[in-house]
Amino acid sequence: RWLLTALLTGLLLIVGCSSDEPAPINATSQAPPSNAPRSISDLIQSPDDPEPAPDVTLQTMNGESIALADRPGEVLLVNFWATWCAPCRKEIPDLVALQEELGPAGLTVIGVSLDQQGEEAVTPFLDTYTGDEAVNYPIVLDPQGEVEQAFGGVYGLPMTYVVGPDGRVH
Repeated sequence: RWLLTALLTGLLLIVGCSSDEPAPINATSQAPPSNAPRSISDLIQSPDDPEPAPDVTLQTMNGESIALADRPGEVLLVNFWATWCAPCRKEIPDLVALQEELGPAGLTVIGVSLDQQGEEAVTPFLDTYTGDEAVNYPIVLDPQGEVEQAFGGVYGLPMTYVVGPDGRVH
């Protein structure tokens, strides 16, 4: 749950820092302001010059196509991981919870497996997650690292990129 807490805290800090008015001292006991975010897209602020999302179409293990640059209004959390990566395994339940909680507000978590064995390694691994921990977001296989290179590389696992509702990487 640390990932969920960290992401939500970071997003709330972004929103909190954008206000022109000082935050009340006892903010937790007050009703949310009238300008409170209504969807996950409202929580994303663009840096001065964000890069556009890579112009790639991902093929999920379920056969679905996801064109990263063609999802206006959605927030995509592109998470690079591998079955052999202990921190990756640890964060999967948090990503499941994040998708469950914020999916209806416009968030899509996309898991990109960098396992070189591809489906042979990933399918049995995903089968171990059942019930409330069953992976509820699309999984993409990237054994050759093509998606990884489209994002400019992955410097450690897990690594996550956020594509904002404007189609740019934040």
